[in-house]
Amino acid sequence: MTQNKPTTEIINANIRTHLEQRGLAESQQVSLIEEVLGLSASQTYRKLNGSSQWQLGQLEKLAQFLGLPTSELLVSQDNRRPVRVPDADLIPAILHLTDHTEEAHCWIQLGDVVQDDSISPLLLARRQGDSWHVYPGSHDRCINGHEVTYLAVQPPKRANNKRLLVAVLDDMDADILAAVLVRQGLFALPYESPSELLAALPHEEFDAFVLDWVLGDDDCMKVIETIRQRSATVPIIVLTGHAEEYESALQQALRIQGVYYIGKPTPGSILALQITNVVTAAHDLEA
Repeated sequence: MTQNKPTTEIINANIRTHLEQRGLAESQQVSLIEEVLGLSASQTYRKLNGSSQWQLGQLEKLAQFLGLPTSELLVSQDNRRPVRVPDADLIPAILHLTDHTEEAHCWIQLGDVVQDDSISPLLLARRQGDSWHVYPGSHDRCINGHEVTYLAVQPPKRANNKRLLVAVLDDMDADILAAVLVRQGLFALPYESPSELLAALPHEEFDAFVLDWVLGDDDCMKVIETIRQRSATVPIIVLTGHAEEYESALQQALRIQGVYYIGKPTPGSILALQITNVVTAAHDLEA
């Protein structure tokens, strides 16, 4: 098991940043943590220098005192990365701070497999179906999971220009579908709502879009129209398992240039191949 993990360094950097923003010197930071968590001075110093692991309950209590979500202490914010990890090594995952929460989309680097509970890292990742889920190291389902050696909430940049960038919009399973496409060699960013995806359009150059047709009580027609206003040719693939129910509306969508339909469920390999095919066809038309 690796020691002095980047995750611990990130946590300590975040704690110091938030305490410094409150005008606290180092000695005052130690005193505050002692008081909030009921630790001794030596225990606090060991936490802050990385020689002693934080417990998730301690971070939750400290975050509550500071008026922050716990994820603010757990993940690297924006470009403040204490340890640089190659973007190509990061995979998408879902962060769970408790059994009943899905706090954030995140990107992680996997470390060693944890084969017993004699050592409990701060965070562990376990594969469930087609996606990775990150839990506290004390979680009883994480035996045989992987230690998380790096975690961030900012999506990494594409590893190279040859790897297609796909936007995935699905209000239920965006993370799972994005993880499936990543496994197939594409680069996929998940979005759970149309507003999240539309906000990303000015900042990302997507090669294709995969949209779940049913979004709550609405469909994705308005999203398709907005994408088309920005680009006349970028391929848009619509997924649904209810084609007969939405036949008329789907016909209207498919009359728009570069919009395609695939039924659900479909194997990830088939979906990835179709994405590659339609992107290639779109590039041929532009050439």
